[in-house]
Amino acid sequence: MIVIIVLVAAGGALAFHFFNQERPAEDGGDVPELGYAEGATVVRDENALQKALDDMAAKVAKGSMVLEYEADAYSVNGKDFKCYLANAPENTYDMYFDMYNGSNIDEQLFLSGLLKPGQALDKIELKTDLPDGDHDAVLFFTTVEDDHKTLHSQISVTMTLHVGAQYAKSSSSGSN
Repeated sequence: MIVIIVLVAAGGALAFHFFNQERPAEDGGDVPELGYAEGATVVRDENALQKALDDMAAKVAKGSMVLEYEADAYSVNGKDFKCYLANAPENTYDMYFDMYNGSNIDEQLFLSGLLKPGQALDKIELKTDLPDGDHDAVLFFTTVEDDHKTLHSQISVTMTLHVGAQYAKSSSSGSN
């Protein structure tokens, strides 16, 4: 009997709460209108959905960045390195590279000029000489918009810079 009274009381409280909630005014009143977010794509059929998906895929493809590089660079003298850094032909935007010391990210080791899609570097000259041994570096790939002022996207990778006489064959002849 007590259980039934508790259930009826709980049901009554829920019904009271439900029926006394504020409801949106029929005339619009102070209640904000519901609508689609700015930039939302509304699709009404399968063909429109496929077109929207194709458009989104094209937009993503245009903004993506293909990375093309070798993760190791070699030098005899610690300044002139044989390497491979490229702005892949699949990319849409011009790109530049900047490299920093992996143990001191504030120390910039190298900054390239702009490379068009399909262009590559096979050697670089660092701003400072590195001693013999293996050195970690952080390489940034940065693409820029057509105005060459607006950064489009950026990603970083790690590289190893190898310095020593044993790399004479790996290094470009005559410059190291």
